[in-house]
Amino acid sequence: MQNRGSVVVSIAVLLAGVAVVSTPAHAQGRGGGGGRGGGAPRVAPALPPAGPIPRTADGKPNLEGVFSGMGSGLTHTVILEDHTSGFGIRGGKSLIIDPPDGVIPYQPWALVERNLRREDVNAYEDPVGHCEFYDIGRLHSFAQRFMYTGGNIAIAGQEQIVRIIDMNRKQHLPASIRLWNGDPIGWWEGDTLVIDTTNFNGRTRMALGGDFYSVNAHVVERYTMKDSNTITWTMTITDPTVFTRPWTFTTAAPMTRQVEGSNDWNRALRLLDPAWEHDCHEGNVVLRHMRNVYDKAYGGKPRQQTTPGSVPAAAP
Repeated sequence: MQNRGSVVVSIAVLLAGVAVVSTPAHAQGRGGGGGRGGGAPRVAPALPPAGPIPRTADGKPNLEGVFSGMGSGLTHTVILEDHTSGFGIRGGKSLIIDPPDGVIPYQPWALVERNLRREDVNAYEDPVGHCEFYDIGRLHSFAQRFMYTGGNIAIAGQEQIVRIIDMNRKQHLPASIRLWNGDPIGWWEGDTLVIDTTNFNGRTRMALGGDFYSVNAHVVERYTMKDSNTITWTMTITDPTVFTRPWTFTTAAPMTRQVEGSNDWNRALRLLDPAWEHDCHEGNVVLRHMRNVYDKAYGGKPRQQTTPGSVPAAAP
């Protein structure tokens, strides 16, 4: 991995609020020793034994509830591929399951651009640091809450981001309409919820380490319910502008149901609870410092990003 120890990662980790990796899980969240409200650390309630897949009246899996694929902690908010621990970074195995080598199949120009985004001087470019949208894949580093509304499925993620999965529409929005997390259309294939998404604005990042796709990306997610407590998730990205082939990644661990009172349950409730203020902008002093560094490097103008064709392909 290139630029793994870049300062952009350590600064952005603090900025995006993922420095909680240094805090034990039982001390985070509402009422915990490390969260708002103080008090002694709590022991997370035990998850009931797994049972049959719960189903809605039409026989489809009932996904309602809070699920988390974080595993042992926030290991991939920075780098999706295999990486060791470093300052502000918890090590982890690659989340890429296809191709088998676990490496994102970037085109040469795109790999150059991805690595430039990891440079400390370019930390200001990360939209999450500006309290803007998390990417679909980036949301899966955290707990998510599944709900049903008007025949559709709503998925609430980090920073009050709620995706409404249209289960009735068959066609995507006109190409002129571009959204941060695209236009999702869903359907069922057996016990698997398939979400097909296009119409991206090309501005999100899949991790703090700069991984990205373009406005031409076509994303297919598959949520498969295995039992009452477990969902497996994959995300396949096809984007011939950026990658040499389609590729697929998953969560650090299977998505496990969170019971009331657990750390991830409290995180997910906070996503929709108006009593919890969204305080991303307040006290965001680090962003000002990163802006000063960025402006000094580029004379107060945006960096000229690498584009398709600007880096020659490697010889066969």
